[in-house]
Amino acid sequence: MLLGLPYWLILVIPLLGSLFVPVAGRFSERLRDWTPAILMGIAMVFCWSLLPEIGHPTQTTSWMWIEVLGLEFEVLLDPLSVLMGILASTLCFLIYVYSTEYMAHEGDRNRFFILMLAFGGGMLTLVLSNNLLIAFIGWEIMGFCSYGLIGFWNDKRNPPETDPSDIDYKNPLLHFRTEGQYNTHCGTKAFIVTRIGDAFMLGGILILFVFTGTFSFTEMAADAQSWWSTMAGIGMLVPTFLLIFMGAIGKSGQAPLQVWLPEAMAGPTSVSALIHAATMVKAGVYITARFLVTMASAAGEHNGGDHIGVLQTVGFEAALTFFIFVAIVGGITALMTATMGMVSNELKQILAFSTLSQLGYMMLSLGVGGVLQAEGLHFTDAYLSSVMHVISHGAFKALLFLASGGVIHALHTKFITKMGGLKQYMRKTLIVMWIGVLALAGIPPFSGFWSKDSIIEYTYELAAHWPNPIGWMLFFFAVLAAGCTIFYSIRLMGITFYGPSKETQDHHESHDSHEEEHSEENEEFHEEHQEEEHHSMPHDPGPAMMIPLYILAAFTIIAFLVFPFVQNIVLEESHTWAENFAHMIEVKITYPGIVPFGITIIALLAGGIPGYMMYIRGADTPNTWVPETGFRRRIHNFLKHRWYINEFYYWILNKFLSATERYRVNVDNKIIDGIDFKSADTGKGLATKLRWFDDNVVDGFAEGVSTYSVAASESSQSAQTGRVNDYVGVIMFGIGILVIIVLLSLGVL
Repeated sequence: MLLGLPYWLILVIPLLGSLFVPVAGRFSERLRDWTPAILMGIAMVFCWSLLPEIGHPTQTTSWMWIEVLGLEFEVLLDPLSVLMGILASTLCFLIYVYSTEYMAHEGDRNRFFILMLAFGGGMLTLVLSNNLLIAFIGWEIMGFCSYGLIGFWNDKRNPPETDPSDIDYKNPLLHFRTEGQYNTHCGTKAFIVTRIGDAFMLGGILILFVFTGTFSFTEMAADAQSWWSTMAGIGMLVPTFLLIFMGAIGKSGQAPLQVWLPEAMAGPTSVSALIHAATMVKAGVYITARFLVTMASAAGEHNGGDHIGVLQTVGFEAALTFFIFVAIVGGITALMTATMGMVSNELKQILAFSTLSQLGYMMLSLGVGGVLQAEGLHFTDAYLSSVMHVISHGAFKALLFLASGGVIHALHTKFITKMGGLKQYMRKTLIVMWIGVLALAGIPPFSGFWSKDSIIEYTYELAAHWPNPIGWMLFFFAVLAAGCTIFYSIRLMGITFYGPSKETQDHHESHDSHEEEHSEENEEFHEEHQEEEHHSMPHDPGPAMMIPLYILAAFTIIAFLVFPFVQNIVLEESHTWAENFAHMIEVKITYPGIVPFGITIIALLAGGIPGYMMYIRGADTPNTWVPETGFRRRIHNFLKHRWYINEFYYWILNKFLSATERYRVNVDNKIIDGIDFKSADTGKGLATKLRWFDDNVVDGFAEGVSTYSVAASESSQSAQTGRVNDYVGVIMFGIGILVIIVLLSLGVL
């Protein structure tokens, strides 16, 4: 690492550094706000310095952690971990810089920046640790920090903001009196749903440890054929990896645990960007990719088809089953959440649905790569596509979230239905958001095109070579999701930036009427008033918020120049940049790559043209595409209700709570409390009888004895005459009695 410093500093700097945030605040609030960016900037430089050391560390990377158990803490320096470390640290740094301006007027920034810095430290702990148990600790650090950050504004007392065109939920669990209650609910929901997946994941980790005897990724990979065959032979391989994958499903918001991520938008926008672009949701993709590499090691290397590893013998069916499951979950999530984004009216929630969809693409790619590997085909290109999409998505999704934060910051509303007409006020934000949206939609030459189209391409390759019809189903899901993506992307831009804004129109109308009332004598006053109104209109954010956007936009544009280097790093190849770049273009325009490329272009046109006609060209006209009744309205409501999955969970929860209430009324109140009350009444009656016995028998006897003793004492007092002759007489009488007794005992008498 840079300057020969120990590797563990990359993790320690953000984790322990978070504790010094309030200390910095003692000296200066500005220093406190910039402390996370400074510390993460140092960690970022260290992460970038790891590139030359991939696979060739210059120092010891392991330290004994728990000696009794033989557990070591070890830094993993392979292509996947180093690239993920660079991505996470760089995006965290840019988001922290953005936050210095975005949160400048918010309270309790100590808590905010502590959790933000610890969040980044948890992600770095996960991706750079070679110990699965320590990686899980980093995993849980992120879960805790996300809970605190999503519900950060828990003290807001104003009613929750509502969308006039939104649906009314009947479930009482979805109604909140204050925005603080809603924010707290969202944080709690994220924590509980992800913990469900984490519980399964921890069980899988412990089972894997039982069979492998280690938590080390490298040791698992080195001895993979041994434990793989053992676990596959007794049928434990698929259940174990499915348990671990459940953690990835929860953390990366895959179906059916995707319900927490749209509500995670309740926190500040910089938190949303951190969760979606840099940390948290990428963790599930990372852990799945990590085990794909491990499973590839178990399969052995193919040398011209002569060598067949244990994956193709003992564990073939197990590996195939697992990766089919991963691919299906990814494909369903990509399509399902994309359709949800088509009808959402909350700006950040649309981006959240797009994140879920793109994460589905990443999981689809990993699953496709695993199936290709299990079938004895080349899997590395599909694996590379997933890694590249992680990188490209991290950049353009951070760009979109941070830009949307500028819009929300300017208008003080989160609903796009309350926006519009911003293109003339926020031109810089408009440009960078278009760059992000085009990348999200997969329009060439932006970054999302090269990575997402490659995923669709290798899904097509699987469908063409795999006799199972599931391959074609996955390809159909991927293409259809691409069409939905460009539709909701254009819809977001059209409603937000184009067309009339009701608030802007009202503002100008009041301004014009105000201007007519002024005479020429008040012209100077009116000009000052006009200038004040100009400053109150929506405007682009300041430099601290815009500079990160410029950097992310620039990378999104030139990413195709960087990806050839990424290919060499991920696949550990030695091709030249020109060779890799030529290959990237060649696969798009030659058979068989041109087939999925052409189909994807058709899907983009099918989704993009209606989106443009409805929301940009027709932005000034009312949208009548969805009537009040009919089939299209039912489809719209179905998607608006998010396929009723979220409401189904709340329905179950409400039923559970209702059942517990009925139990309380019918069982607890009537039976348990009835027994308690009856026991109390019985005890009370028994106590009354015991009281009577105590008062009349025990106390009566005691009082009788006492009365007799007093009487005896009074009678004995009459014998106390006070005359010496009487006392001497009594004594002599007693002595006489004693003499007679002695004589009788001696036999004299």
